[in-house]
Formats: sequence, structure tokens, C-alpha cells
Amino acid sequence: MTDFHAGYGGSASSRDTDHRAAIGRYRLLADRAMTALGQEEVPDASAVRQAHDRAAALAAKLRERCAKPVSVGIVGEYSAGKSLLLGTLLGRPGLLPTSGSPTTGNVTVLRTEPAAPGEGTRLRGARIEYLTRDELADAVTYIMNELIRTVQRAGGGRDVSALNGYNPVLDGWDTLNRWAETTLDWASMENARLLGITLELTRIRDALRLAGEFVLTGRSGLVLPVEVDMLRQALDIEDIRDLPRSFPRTVQGFPVSPRNTVTPETLRATFTLIRRVICQVAVAEGEWAGPLPGDGSAAELCDLPGLGATAVRDEYLSVRELDEIDAIVIVLPSHRAERDDARQFYSLLERNRRGKGALSESILVAANCFDLLQPPDTPHTGAADLVSSSRDLSSLHRMATTLNGRREDRVAFTSSLVAIATQGLPYDRGGEEGEKITKALDAAGEQARRWRRIADDLHLTDSGHAYTAALGEFGRDGGISGLRAMLDRHVRTYGMFLKHEAAAPIAADLLAALRTLDRMLRPGLPGPVDDLRGESSLTALFRRIEEETSRTVRSLGLLSDPERLSAEGTQVAQEDGTAVLRLARASATYDVFNWREWGQYRERVRDDGRIGPPPARNGTGGGATGLASGLLRPMPAGTEGEATAPDTTELLFGRFEPTCARAVSTAREIYLGAVAAWADRRHRELAEVRETLQDPGLRAPVERLFAALDPGDGGAARWHNLLVLTAMNWLPDALARLMPVPVPVSGQDAEQIAERFPLRTGHALPWNGGRRNIGGDAGARIVTHQMNVFRVRGDIVAAVTHHLRRHLLADAATVGRELLGLLQQLRNAIPAEESIRRLTRTGTSPADRAGPQGGPIRDLLDEWGDEPGGRSR
Repeated sequence: MTDFHAGYGGSASSRDTDHRAAIGRYRLLADRAMTALGQEEVPDASAVRQAHDRAAALAAKLRERCAKPVSVGIVGEYSAGKSLLLGTLLGRPGLLPTSGSPTTGNVTVLRTEPAAPGEGTRLRGARIEYLTRDELADAVTYIMNELIRTVQRAGGGRDVSALNGYNPVLDGWDTLNRWAETTLDWASMENARLLGITLELTRIRDALRLAGEFVLTGRSGLVLPVEVDMLRQALDIEDIRDLPRSFPRTVQGFPVSPRNTVTPETLRATFTLIRRVICQVAVAEGEWAGPLPGDGSAAELCDLPGLGATAVRDEYLSVRELDEIDAIVIVLPSHRAERDDARQFYSLLERNRRGKGALSESILVAANCFDLLQPPDTPHTGAADLVSSSRDLSSLHRMATTLNGRREDRVAFTSSLVAIATQGLPYDRGGEEGEKITKALDAAGEQARRWRRIADDLHLTDSGHAYTAALGEFGRDGGISGLRAMLDRHVRTYGMFLKHEAAAPIAADLLAALRTLDRMLRPGLPGPVDDLRGESSLTALFRRIEEETSRTVRSLGLLSDPERLSAEGTQVAQEDGTAVLRLARASATYDVFNWREWGQYRERVRDDGRIGPPPARNGTGGGATGLASGLLRPMPAGTEGEATAPDTTELLFGRFEPTCARAVSTAREIYLGAVAAWADRRHRELAEVRETLQDPGLRAPVERLFAALDPGDGGAARWHNLLVLTAMNWLPDALARLMPVPVPVSGQDAEQIAERFPLRTGHALPWNGGRRNIGGDAGARIVTHQMNVFRVRGDIVAAVTHHLRRHLLADAATVGRELLGLLQQLRNAIPAEESIRRLTRTGTSPADRAGPQGGPIRDLLDEWGDEPGGRSR
């Protein structure tokens, strides 16, 4: 398991009590910070007041984060059946509204409690939390940025200069109205995505006009109770594909007020202003009530708006909510698993919340709608052979294990329809969705029986594989009990770690904000950072080094993400062609496309559409004639240039294996080059700090200070570590020793390459021998053969690029982890400010010590030290 937050003192392998203790310290830090901030006398200066408010907001956020229950997020594309699945988990499939078409929706949080004796599972109550004005402005900024990007991607020369830096919530809606009406062609519907984003903004405009009172200023938003039978109006709204043929004018109507009774009309008018809906679910006695983290509380379940066809506002709400979520269940539609939606969501997680190391500990996969997957008819020797025998199952396996760090034991095969059919669960039979469920139950039940027979066979041949148990659970009850058990096990094992992992960066940000405020309140303790000649020059120097180190640590997230790291060591958009991962994929694709076999396969089609045998090759010698006489020397049999394209998968695997090894080495070479470019730029950025550190006027007092701190070696090690900390030119050589190129192929790598080979082992290829292609005339058969070749080539490219991606992400995670650990150790060379003050004040006169003294925040920082958990150097 990845010790991703070892720098904060927590890891998945730490004891649960350690995580509880760390969360307790964070809660104490938040309380102490709130007290200190209340005791400080803050001058009436805008910058100081803003710094004070930021620190107070972080303290409140940390206190809330430590107090809230463990949260499990459920996310999936709009038609993956996640809302139905969530209700089924709690024993009532129709608990939440469902829709078969893309809608815009709100975040729904389910908090469970025991039902009264004899009471069934039901929604007992609900309340709505609205966005604050600042949160709404932030949401509109998110949408505006996507609008501008969409315009730029669409081309056509549309002018977006008026939209740059503009926020309609803060600056008024006139600019957007003029731009949208005069720039976009609503009648022709030329760009549905662009019009849809603009329509989202106009809905927010209209909601503010009619219901502005629902949006409060300040830190807390409006909270209103709502009747359960009105929840649908708060959870989802109209099909977002319905676009008007002209620009929507500002709505006219009577304002609505939160002081009046909440009605369905109120919810429709204020829909786009809602942050989330919190539902209290009464769970019947004996039913599953959600995962229990082991701290005496029940984890809450959070249903996020559907991915893929949803509104940008929904994406913003999901991103915002992810800061509060500890574990994630990604619901994949089993019959079309390898869509871009799940990959985009994974990238969203990396960009906005977590690194790849932490992600592997937090993601579970529910392969939903598994009843739509056809069981293969061919016999199989084990789970791996079963996966390779089904194109859809193989695709599902690749996507699921890519998302969860190759943890097959964290994949559940599920179907709400099978659960209803086998367990007799109640559901709403009315309406379009109810009719669909009723019609599909018989087929779903039959599919479950077929998959259960396969699971029974696997128990005889491969009983230890995670998929054997998962398929058996699917056959019994649609995988619902298996998913419940997986959630229970995961939250119980990792719940406190995940909560600790989420709170640690907030605590670090709070300490940084307190230090910033302290410098503003007491500029004489010490002087300004750029005053390196005055009384407080040492403190200013080391504070500058601390700040630069923090910048370096923050940028490690880029090095850990080859999808955003460019070959020049800068950050780029994921789709940018210079991103390291895209360059590595392009190189691997080019390598596979250059296999000589593809041309040989195409040449073997005869005029009648039959696939001829491999052409005879003269590989044993013999006399050359004609122009070749005296010039051409025949090569021995088996020479690479003379080998013929194989007709069986084993021989083609002979090309696949070294290609994977080359792809991994090339990817590492590209990545190390990008890291070297980043290190070179960072080294140049640190030049001024190094020059200051070596300044003769400062070096002597620094050496005296270090000698006093470390009398054992006279401060030599501390001085060395500080010089390393303020340079980055050592990094390329250090990484070259850590990660050699070419990459050696280990036994485990060889097994993984064999597992990733996309073709069934021991089988003939479609064109083996003299077989005729599938039906049709000669032309159709020729095309079919070409398509077979292209399909095989495409599958091999996908497998090679998947293999290199896994290695590249592992390399990037290793670099991030190793570099973070090293920087944390080197950072210990920076002396604590209290040590500097204590040692530099020795021998000074009272007049020298005059000036501003400590205050509540300074006392807290001196007592707490530099680490979020309270550890001091």
C-alpha cells in the first residue's frame, strides 16, 4: 500500500488508533486556532482582514472535516443505473428518482438511521443546502472557463475577449446577454455543447432574478427543510438536451422568498442555486444501513450527478463535494465500460483532489448492469481465461482495474434488476422507468442463472480468484451482498486513514495561513522577507527558504501526473499533444504500426477473397539471378527481415512482449527528460535564494547558528542539506540511478505482459491457413480481412499503451513519493523560528530586543511547531 501521506504522519498501513489520534490533534489545532483568532486585535486593513478571514475559514473547515462522518461517493455516467443501485443497496430500489435520459441534477447525501419497529425502509425527511454568494460566483467562474474553452476549441473566430476575467454574478449579466445573443447562432443549433453551457448560465441568471434571497453572503448558506414527496423537483430537472431555438430572454415573474412555504414551484425556480440535498433514510430492521467505519458512526452515502452528458454546473458540484468524500464507488456500465467518462472523472480526481497513490486506496468499482453482458459459450480453464474469451468482459476488466490500481478484489458485478428478480425487492411499477424494469426482469434472471453456472465451474478450477466469488454473488442476488460486504470491509479498514488523509492538507494550509497572518500582525518579529540586512535577516532568509520549499512540494503533484506534465516540464491540458503520457502513447502506437506483419497480412488476400498461406521465403541460400546476381546474398532462415507473419497468437505474442518492454523504457525516458526540464527551471528559480545563502554577510551568522544548533558536527550536515534543498540540479542524476533505462523486465512484469496480451492464447488468427472470410462477395471478404487486421492491431496498441501507462504512473508515483520524503528530511535543516530567536537574542541588549512581542497566534505557532500534527523541529 502506498504511504502517500507519510509526510503528514499518516498512511494506509498505520494503525487505526494512529489515524484517530491524528484527527484528534487536527481538531485540537482547529479549536486552538479559532480561540487565538478571536483573541487577536486585528487592525482595520483590508489585506490583514482578508488573511484573518482566510485563516478563520480554514479553521472552521478543519473542525467540520474532523467532525463529519466518513463519506462514500457514488459516481457514474447518467445511464449507469447508480441511483437505482444506491436504493437497492439500502433495500428499496426506488428510493431515489431515476431517469433514462441525461438530466441536470444535484448532489444527494443519504444519512441512515434505524426505522421504527415494523417500519420499512423509506425517506424520512430532507433538507436543502443552498450555495452562498461566493460559492455561486465560484461555480459561475467554473462554467465561464468551460464556455471560453469550448468556444476556442470550436474555432470560427468568435471573440471571447469580453468574457475573460468576467463573472456575471459579480459584474452583472448584461455583458453575457449581449455576447450570447449576437455571437451564437441559436437557430441553426450549430454547437449544442456551446449553446448548452450558455443556457446553464441563463438559468442561473433567471434563478437569481426570481430567488436572489436564497443566496446568502457569508460562510454559511441557507438551509431549508423540504417535504419528501417534493424531492424529485430538487434532485433532477429537465432533459438537458432540450435547447431553445433563440437566446432566452431574462425571465419575468413574481419573486419567491425563503420566508414562504416551500413548494415544487419554489424548488424549480431555485434549482440551479442548490448546493446539495441531504436525506434522512429510515432503514428497516435487519436491512443494511450503510458501511460502518468503526468510530461509532455510520458512513454517509453521497450520490453525485451523472457523468458524461450532464451540465457543467453538475461537474462543479461534484468537484466541490469530492473535497468532503473519503471513499469513491465508480459505477461502470458493464456493457460499455471503456468510455471516456470514467477516465475523465479519474483525471478530475487527480487534478482537484488526490494524487495517484491515495486514489488507489479510495476507489471501488461496481460493474453495474452486468446482466447486459453475454456469458461466453466457450469453455474456460480459469477466471483469466474467462476474461480473455469475452471482448466485453475483457474491456470491463481493463477499465475497472485501471481505475482501482489493479485490485480485482475491489470489483463487484452488480445489477439492480437481478436483485429485484431474485430477492423480490419492491419497486415502483408505474411510469416509464417502472415499465422498463418489469419487462426486463425475466431476461435479467436468466442471465443471472447463466453467470452462476459459470461461477460454479470456476469454483472447481479457480476458486481463489476474486472474480469467482464476485460472479457467484452476482448470480445469487445481483452482486448486492458482495458490494455491501466490499463497502463494509473497505470503510472499516481504510475509513479513518481516508479521513486522516483528507484532513491533513487542510491542517497544513491552516498553519500556513496563521504564519502569514502572524507576519502581518507583527512585522517587527521578524522584518519583511526581502529585508535581508536588518536585525531579522536570518529569520527572513529561512522563512524565504521555507516558502520556496513549500512551492517545490506543491509542484510535486505535477511530477506525479504524466497526463499533465509536458516534455518541457511545465503543466499542460490533458489533451495537449506534448503531455508525457500522450507522447509515450504516440511512440508505442508508432512502434506497433511499424510491425512488418500488418503489411504481410494484407498482402495475403487473393482476388477471390480467400486468405492465402504465408508466402514462401528463400532463407537457405541459393543462387541469385538477374540484377541480384553477385550483389544479393541470401540471409539464413529465421532472420528477422525474412520471417513471415505468424498465423497463431503464440507467435504474435513474440512481437508483443518486446514491444511492451520498449514502450515502458521509452515512456520512462520521456518522463525523466520532462522531470529534468522541470528541475532545471526550478534550479534557476532558486538561484536568488542560493546567492543570498552564500552572501558573506549572512554566511558567517548562519554557520554560527548551525554550530550552536548542532554542536556534534558544527552544523556541517545541516549546511549541506540546506544547500541541497535550495538546488535542483542533482535531481536528474539521482533519478537516473533510481530508474535505469532501458527498464529491466522482471518476472512480475513478464506475467503482467502475458496477462495483458489481448488475444486468446493457443488460438489461430482469423486468417489462419486457407480459411475463407465471413460471407459476402470477394470484395466484402477482402474488406472483412482488412478490418480483422485493423482490429487485432488496435487491440494490441491498446494493450501496449495500457501496459506503459501503468508503468509510467508507477514511475511518477515513485518520483513523487521519493522526492516528497527527501524534501521532508531536507526541510528539517531549516531551523525553527523560536530557535533562531532564542539563539540570536543571547547577548543582545534590551534595546535590541525592543519591538513587537508575541501574541495568541505567535504563541500557538511556537507551541505547535511546523507540522500539522504538532511535531516541531
